[in-house]
Amino acid sequence: MTPVKLLSILLCALSSLHVKAISSDTLVVIFDRQQFVQGDSIEMEVYTEPYQNNQPAQTLHVWIENVKTGQRWKYRYPFLKGRYKVSLKINDSIPNGVYAFNFLLQKKFLAVYGKLKNAEYDDKAVNFMATTKNKAPIIDGAEVDNNGSFKIDNLFYTDSVYFGFSPAQKTKLNRLKIAIETPLDSVFTPTATLTEFVTIGTGEALKEDAVEKGYVFTIADKKDKQLLQEIVLKSKQKSKREKFEKENVSGLFASDNAKTIDFYESDELKNYPDIYSYLTANVAGLTTYNDEETGKTILYWRKEKVNIFVDEFLDIDFSPVSLSVQDIELVKIYSPGSRLGLDGFGGSIAIYTRRMSNRPGNKLSNYSFYVKGYTQKNAEWK
Repeated sequence: MTPVKLLSILLCALSSLHVKAISSDTLVVIFDRQQFVQGDSIEMEVYTEPYQNNQPAQTLHVWIENVKTGQRWKYRYPFLKGRYKVSLKINDSIPNGVYAFNFLLQKKFLAVYGKLKNAEYDDKAVNFMATTKNKAPIIDGAEVDNNGSFKIDNLFYTDSVYFGFSPAQKTKLNRLKIAIETPLDSVFTPTATLTEFVTIGTGEALKEDAVEKGYVFTIADKKDKQLLQEIVLKSKQKSKREKFEKENVSGLFASDNAKTIDFYESDELKNYPDIYSYLTANVAGLTTYNDEETGKTILYWRKEKVNIFVDEFLDIDFSPVSLSVQDIELVKIYSPGSRLGLDGFGGSIAIYTRRMSNRPGNKLSNYSFYVKGYTQKNAEWK
């Protein structure tokens, strides 16, 4: 029989990090089964009880926790019309053991709250371009209130989104200084939570033992340094470049035709004022041109404009001074005629930043940011 578990809505008490039941409403989660092996896909259906299909758009967080070590994986999904189906494929790297699947419902949808820190009297709006992988960019604007604040709501992206802001009035230089906040990435109090246990590998006794020990979900992250060290020791040692490329380079960007330059063993890049200066000095055929009309520096490959991607997002307004050389981890160069360079006679250059590995925050410049979107419906747990 398909296991269906109903638990009371749980709210985080302000005086404690533990979640406690204070409401009679419920979240319902239906698993296809609750014991798996690596390579399986975990199918889940989540809805609220009593079910209402006219609920406002919300966000469903799924926090998976290794009961033994406290290691966590976090996913989030758009919770539309009070119901959502999720599929997670278990990667071979997931160790055997018992895992707590914690479901947290947040009554907010993906949105960006911004503030223009250097607002002037005539700043009544800002323009923005939202770009994500494999989709056409969205170009729009947002009204700015008297305090310099603006909001972009009802965003539905299943990937990271690059936001570039510019003044509503055309200018040669982008003078904007913007701060943004995404409520989904801030501390929140869930309106409902539910915990279920799943076993990876064989050994039902492990599951029963873990439940008997009294697992209690807390908002605070838990880490077991000793076990994490054991996992690292058992893994095949990879170079920093191999590890970074495996985790961050995807699709056409992984082309064997690309010339890859990393800066793990060399500080040479730090001797240059910006990435364009480094590239023109070290890659034959690359030159720069300063457009006096727009004030922009444009990169050319034998008189053809080069496409610039930052963390795999096409940035048509990229400025070399907007990105510190200290924040660059790796560069891939695709010559004209290569798989990624087919869209332009000038080829393409992909710049990967430390944002994707260990650089905190999502800010690229005073007016450009990355915003984390929703998890894909059919994702991989790894």
